[in-house]
Amino acid sequence: MHTHSYSNIWEIILGSLGDTYLMIPILFILYFALEYFSHTKQLDLISYLKISGPMGPLAGTLLGLIPECGMSVFVTSLFLTRRVSIGTLIATYLATSDEALPVLIANREHAIYIFYILGLKLLIGVTSGYLIDFLLSQKFYEGKAPEIKSSHAVEIDVELHKTRYWEITIHSLKRTFRIYFWVFVITIIIASLLAFTHSAELMESLNVNPKIQIFIAAVFGLIPNCAASIAIAEAFLHTGLSLGATIAGLSSGAGFGPIVLFKDGEIKTSIKILFLTLGSAISWGLIINFAL
Repeated sequence: MHTHSYSNIWEIILGSLGDTYLMIPILFILYFALEYFSHTKQLDLISYLKISGPMGPLAGTLLGLIPECGMSVFVTSLFLTRRVSIGTLIATYLATSDEALPVLIANREHAIYIFYILGLKLLIGVTSGYLIDFLLSQKFYEGKAPEIKSSHAVEIDVELHKTRYWEITIHSLKRTFRIYFWVFVITIIIASLLAFTHSAELMESLNVNPKIQIFIAAVFGLIPNCAASIAIAEAFLHTGLSLGATIAGLSSGAGFGPIVLFKDGEIKTSIKILFLTLGSAISWGLIINFAL
């Protein structure tokens, strides 16, 4: 669990590194596996794992529930290369696990809420993902795919050359570190801003109308930084933040995926997906508060 109190820029840099470095091996393994299986086994790993196609929103939700922020980044890159649908991407965002779970584990008397939250996020991700794909006429990214700079375009040269493992490795590393660089830089910027806004105190002050709570928590949850989810979890445990507002805030929090989406995708599409994610999170928060 990363509960930071920064006093200078070096602490912010080191804290941001601690929040993001684990995504490097995860992304590298995922990208390497995609290219390895497509070259040596002639296997489309994405189709094999059911991430694309009719099972996409379910598969995306299950990936999002894995407590590793690299999953939302990975599915974002698949969306930008037209491998998965908008519904699958948003399902992954809504289900993405975050630092709220360690906070709940640390408070043993409230650890039971982990099962409630994971169960609700599973329901929210799957239902929202399928509903969005059903309602949208255009389910896949229509913009220009991000350019993957490489000395050898491994991913489009399958038929022309014998597989070269060294080139696959270098290409996968380049993709991983290109994404990680931007995530790291933007995380530093966001952490710097949060260091001066006292996010935990802000969430603790939300003793307002339950509907307003849900809206504010969901907007706050959009911040791609673990401090946001920690603040929401702490407010839920100690200040009476409603379950609906908590779920809304944790569902809108999509890890570092939106950073890559806005960096490499078209701004219009990125904003559309962000609003669909936010709208889904708010709607489910209202439903949960109404049902309880």
